[in-house]
Amino acid sequence: MSSGVSSKSGPGPVPPKSLRPLSLGRRQFVRTQFLVAGGLLACPAALLNAQPGQVREAETRLSKFFAVSQKLLHPLPVDTHLDRRVAARLLAALNREYPSFPQQLDLFPDNPGEGEQHSPLARLIIAAWFLGIVGKELVTYERAMMYRLTSDVFPVRSYCVGEPGAWAKAPEMKFGRV
Repeated sequence: MSSGVSSKSGPGPVPPKSLRPLSLGRRQFVRTQFLVAGGLLACPAALLNAQPGQVREAETRLSKFFAVSQKLLHPLPVDTHLDRRVAARLLAALNREYPSFPQQLDLFPDNPGEGEQHSPLARLIIAAWFLGIVGKELVTYERAMMYRLTSDVFPVRSYCVGEPGAWAKAPEMKFGRV
């Protein structure tokens, strides 16, 4: 009467080791955390030690981009300040979108005159700051200059600013001017 099937009711087939859930003890978990933290601390130091020339070049280019941006956007209305973190993200996006941008920025004068302020490179930098977009990549939304210049009257529309129907009311002016 043996049909080849065992009558034992066991836990069933054992999955291969790669599919089993990972179970760590407390000590093993803490040890893993120390290793991960040590790796995260050592990785940037290794990168900085491996290519110091490239790091200095990137810092110099970021400083120049920030200084040129301040000069191109100098007579800013309202009290707006450029954010260095946004500048770093804009520069990285411009470098990705336009491969010749680093060389063009290196050739661009530190103190742009009237002719350079209307050059294609200057327009590209100004558009990136005002729109917060480079190519099709959104770099910043809330810190884009087009929203910051009207922030005394209009809030940045990234979230609901009031009760339902608040959009129908006239805006309240913070500084008493339009």
